[in-house]
Amino acid sequence: MFWKFATTSNIDTLLEKEDITLQELMDDDDVLQECKGQNTKLVDFLSKVEVMEELVSYIITEPSEDTDDAMNDVLGDTESLREKLFSFLDHEPILNPLLASFFSKVVGILLSRKPEPTLDYIKSRPDFLGSVLKHLGTSAIMDLLLRLVTCVEAADLRAQVLSVISCF
Repeated sequence: MFWKFATTSNIDTLLEKEDITLQELMDDDDVLQECKGQNTKLVDFLSKVEVMEELVSYIITEPSEDTDDAMNDVLGDTESLREKLFSFLDHEPILNPLLASFFSKVVGILLSRKPEPTLDYIKSRPDFLGSVLKHLGTSAIMDLLLRLVTCVEAADLRAQVLSVISCF
């Protein structure tokens, strides 16, 4: 005998609240999955003008330094996250230009705020430069290569970057 259970997602439960906020929804672990699954209630909520205004504010407003630093620390110090981030270069050309610009921006931030672990990771990545070079037709990747050479301010770190690039 098979049982059929009617399950309600946590997002649906949250959306039943009259005073639900965007922040409450974004704090839920399932929000991205529910967006991908085209949860109608969620899409309707996110499509409200006042919610869209808040989402746009998130896009155009710099996060506080505390939040930014915490995210940099986690991304810069977690091997599996770096692996996932840099796996973007494993895609075949032509890269999506928008995604490539996001990737380039994040790596640039990591290079400036967490240079040692980022450079150590880049050095350990097999054929990093080859992966970058196969995507030079994507302007954001070309910018990333330039950033690798120029954005590191400390002389010893700049020498490290140049040695990484010259090894390839």
